[in-house]
Amino acid sequence: MSTSVKGKDETVVEMVENSLSNSDQMAKVAGYEFMEAEKQMTIWQAAKAHKRILFYCTVPYLCGMTYGYDVIANGATLAMPSFLLYFGAVNSDGNLFIPSIWTSLWVAMTNLGQAFGSFAGGPLAHRFGRRYIIMAFAIVSIIGVALQFTATTRGVLLGGKIINGFAVGGLLAVGTTYASEVAPLRLRAPIQQGLVFCSVVMQGVGLGVIRAFVTRMDPAAFRIVFGLQWVVGSLPLLAFFVPESPTWLLSRGRTDDARASLNRLYNMNNIEQRLDALQTTLTAETLGEKAGSFVECFRGTNLKRTATVSLLFFGSGGLIGASFLSQNIYFLLTVGLEAVHSFDIGIGGFFLACVAIAIGWIFTDVIGRRRLWLVGVSGNAVAMAVIGALSFDSSRGGLWAIAVLMNVLISFQIYTCVSTSWTMAPELSSYRLRQHTQSLGYIIQALSSWLFQFVVPYMYNIDSGNLGAKTGFVFAGTSVLLFSISWFVIPETAGLTVEDIEAISIGL
Repeated sequence: MSTSVKGKDETVVEMVENSLSNSDQMAKVAGYEFMEAEKQMTIWQAAKAHKRILFYCTVPYLCGMTYGYDVIANGATLAMPSFLLYFGAVNSDGNLFIPSIWTSLWVAMTNLGQAFGSFAGGPLAHRFGRRYIIMAFAIVSIIGVALQFTATTRGVLLGGKIINGFAVGGLLAVGTTYASEVAPLRLRAPIQQGLVFCSVVMQGVGLGVIRAFVTRMDPAAFRIVFGLQWVVGSLPLLAFFVPESPTWLLSRGRTDDARASLNRLYNMNNIEQRLDALQTTLTAETLGEKAGSFVECFRGTNLKRTATVSLLFFGSGGLIGASFLSQNIYFLLTVGLEAVHSFDIGIGGFFLACVAIAIGWIFTDVIGRRRLWLVGVSGNAVAMAVIGALSFDSSRGGLWAIAVLMNVLISFQIYTCVSTSWTMAPELSSYRLRQHTQSLGYIIQALSSWLFQFVVPYMYNIDSGNLGAKTGFVFAGTSVLLFSISWFVIPETAGLTVEDIEAISIGL
């Protein structure tokens, strides 16, 4: 009798397991068919179908805007005469300048703060969710800006920059992760490029604000520039009103909340199929393991993903010379171009960058991520070599040529290298480790920026290396190195599903 009961129980268990297996298989097939249908949509069809998601992506866009304005407020204020009078020094010729050590510290330590913010953003967002951590970093930004606004010494100003850098790094890491997790397949690249676009727009706005006050000599001129960071930095608090990432909710076992979040994002549009597809991917990635960690990013195929993402961010953050170009206004001031003209050229350059990014929304998938990256890196090597060569022309025309080329190159870098790295990084990250991989990527970017931002002023500044525009030769060389490595490492991800990218990641 007991044997019969046992056999009956085993049969029931087997039937239940088979039923669950068949159910999982059906969900997997439904999710696959659904994703294939999404893949066939055009960008315009996807944008029309997912208007709500584009609206909710306003929050990560605000994170990008905070980053963009901070870049300008942190770097371009160094060229304001009022700032030079208040925090600068006078050389033997009677000219105002910022000592190399403080130029390096103010710019580079901000990047170090961003690295720590990116590192903290990973585990915090994994534990508490994307929305609340975005709001927390916004509050930290408000505190950092307060220190900058009230600073009367170089040290206090440095402290404010580090704290605000910490907040900006966290906002960028978590904001881009949120955007990548809610983005439909066909809108992945446009949404990530939209984040870059908002960052560039705010850099242009920041330059416009500084240009408006550049002729004033009182401290209020640069303090107004710092104070406007309160407005920009507080905007991510609007994250309170957006739905939480369904990917994060599912990873925490909150299926009903994930369904409700998908409902808000997609407005009852194939919610169950989307939930099945997402659950299938997460289940396949988890394979019975515990929640992901930073350590796991360096194991197996995840190591290859992490290394590729790191190369993208280290390249766009340091090797292509973005640190040199980001200081172009102060640099041009040191080589003899008036501050007003430097700002005017800079504003035009950022307008050109916005146009380039908008064009990229349409053509990035057509051109391909890999090809765009390689074209960007190789073109950057040529342009940097030309900037270095122009240093031998001491005429006024040569100086203007350097100024124009540097700002055109900023636009070119943003369109080809920066946009591509921001798009590919979340694509190459697994769902389960996405926040950790993204955080590691931004840590690498921030650390590379910190390194180069610290070193570059010693290359070109008049009180140290005094290379001037010859600094371009250095980054022509590093760009050639980056191209050589990228040729063998960077894959193509345009139009691929998560499963497709999982397959190619094995061969990265």
